[in-house]
Amino acid sequence: MIRVNLYEQLGGRAAAMPRWAAWLAMAASLVIGVVLFLLAASLALILLPVAALAGAIAIWRLRSRLKAAGFGQPGPVPGEPRGSQRGEIIDAEYRIIEQNEPPRR
Repeated sequence: MIRVNLYEQLGGRAAAMPRWAAWLAMAASLVIGVVLFLLAASLALILLPVAALAGAIAIWRLRSRLKAAGFGQPGPVPGEPRGSQRGEIIDAEYRIIEQNEPPRR
């Protein structure tokens, strides 16, 4: 089995860094983090209302197209009140036809 040690320097001693450089690196990373957070928050404050408005317009257009296609009309669906319009009344004669009974003439 061949083993290759790519991390020879991990076992070695870490290089010393001056204390002021460490503080400067931490401060810079903190400033970059705060700036990125503020950028993301400002984009969210701008884009969320735009997305909500675009969604509301899309829903409004979809409902108007569905209504134009006839899907928004009230009908005999359970839970919906039936209107008392004259065209909704169906008059029919019902009778039971049994298989053993001869048809009437």
